[in-house]
Amino acid sequence: MQKDILDNFQKLTQLSLENFKKLGETNLQIGEKLLQEQIELTNALIEAASEQAEAVAEAKDLKDVAAWQAELTQEYAKKVVESGRACADIVAEAGKVYTSLFENTLKSANGVAPKAAAKARKAA
Repeated sequence: MQKDILDNFQKLTQLSLENFKKLGETNLQIGEKLLQEQIELTNALIEAASEQAEAVAEAKDLKDVAAWQAELTQEYAKKVVESGRACADIVAEAGKVYTSLFENTLKSANGVAPKAAAKARKAA
């Protein structure tokens, strides 16, 4: 009986370690995707600002500068909203992965625990 308890404890420990590894891998993938999205947003904003700076340098009057600033603001807002949506999609995808991982863990743990309880009842 003690051997069965130790075997079940070892199975649960192994299952926990595997799930922590999967969780770590998932966190790494999500972090990479979010970081990539932020890099792309930063590059797009820098590029837009550079283009607008060149246009402002060539401006002949204040009205042109104001128009370009309004255009730049619109472009920034659009890029930030797009990035926000992309990040929300990444987080939603992560939620699905976490839910799946959690459900699989519960199923696996529930598969080990009843077997251990049945063996304990037989031994008693």
